[in-house]
Amino acid sequence: MNLDNRNFFHFTHILTDFGIITCSFIIAIQIYNPHFGGFGFFELGFLVFLLCGWYFTARSNHLYDHKTKENLIRELFKTANALLWQVMLAILFIFVLKEKMYSRIFVLSYAVLLSFFLPLSKVILKRIHLLFYRHGYLRRRALVIGGGENGQLFCRYLRDNKFHGYELVRYVHGRLNLTSDEHSTFGMRNLMLDNKPLGDIEDIDEVFITEEPEALYNTREIASVLSTHAVRLRIIPNIFNLSNSGSYSFSMLGNIPLLSLRNEPLEDVYNRLVKRVFDASFSFLVLLFICSWLFPILALAIKLSSAGPVFYQQERWGKRNRRFICYKFRSMVAQAPETNPSGKFQQAKKGDARITAVGRFLRKTSLDEFPQFFNVLMGDMSVVGPRPHASLMNVESTHTVKNYLVRHQVNPGITGWAQVNGLRGELTDPKLLMARIEHDIWYIEHWTFVLDLKIMFLTFWKIIIGDKRAY
Repeated sequence: MNLDNRNFFHFTHILTDFGIITCSFIIAIQIYNPHFGGFGFFELGFLVFLLCGWYFTARSNHLYDHKTKENLIRELFKTANALLWQVMLAILFIFVLKEKMYSRIFVLSYAVLLSFFLPLSKVILKRIHLLFYRHGYLRRRALVIGGGENGQLFCRYLRDNKFHGYELVRYVHGRLNLTSDEHSTFGMRNLMLDNKPLGDIEDIDEVFITEEPEALYNTREIASVLSTHAVRLRIIPNIFNLSNSGSYSFSMLGNIPLLSLRNEPLEDVYNRLVKRVFDASFSFLVLLFICSWLFPILALAIKLSSAGPVFYQQERWGKRNRRFICYKFRSMVAQAPETNPSGKFQQAKKGDARITAVGRFLRKTSLDEFPQFFNVLMGDMSVVGPRPHASLMNVESTHTVKNYLVRHQVNPGITGWAQVNGLRGELTDPKLLMARIEHDIWYIEHWTFVLDLKIMFLTFWKIIIGDKRAY
């Protein structure tokens, strides 16, 4: 029996979760209404909504990713996160449709059932998966051909990560020649190592060839020989030294394979659509229900505190270094200089004499950033993303931090991963600036919709408790 380990892991988890959600939904209805007669159009739509919501939140939490090093506690934490969203979606559905038939008893019963059966299923499935592997049902016998560090690293990875389903049968290293073997089972050329036969290739399921900078073998020739055997061939390109991040992604352009040195989830059209729809919807609601009454109050306070315009406009860099005008409430005196006497960009600092009394309050509470929801609505910015810097600071920083411009591969945000990790405000120390850029790049490579929600929550929380670097 030769099942695909990764597909087995993926589909058994999805089918089990869908089954538990469906059963819990039906049981919760029966608990609330023992005389429930059967599914109607509303119940069917409700269930489909919950199933779709579960899939997308679980996908955002990487709950179905095949990660071998991930322990059970972390998997249960992700399950709890997705479960919380599932209950919130159920409440939202009932609230929006004003369906009085479903009360708190239904939601409570549904939540309790899911909280018991979903974590239990993760524990059981993990044990079943391990049991299948130990009995050889999900195991594939692997031969690794490599002559250097890359081959050794890959072998060590296979041994340390059993859940990928590979059993390392042999590791071949050294000089690899191709010679004719008349006694071969199929009368074909056989692989030889230092003029010694490798053994029967037919007991191998997959062969991995690790390309080395100074390999003593010809990958193309080996691939040609193996094409006559019933083995799957995998070639591991020599890409380990191309990037320090270790985050790679592969895609296809027609029939041509492409390797990206960074994993960029927002290059996926689905992810971009989700983020853009949320940005536009959230910004519209904020502008309509909050800014409509808040802006006149803040505008009046700014006008009474100091002479000058209410709004401050500054050129900043967006995605792909595209220039745009960023809007803020003016928090400094009019015509405040942006550069110091030496001509370098002057960031706002603690006790900055340029900041007005009202401006100090606005910056402390981040209310000065609220006009940027107009930028989000226009598509220049996102709610969450790397903070946009002034043009002059961008020019100066490119000479300080090597990977500085990588942060401009996505739309800038009103708040970001660096800001909620204490890297906001003045950054005169190059090490602190480098740390901010590293956080921005990490966000770009690990984006999920749930991560955006987490950053928004942490931003709101920091506003409530106060941020020492907000000045």
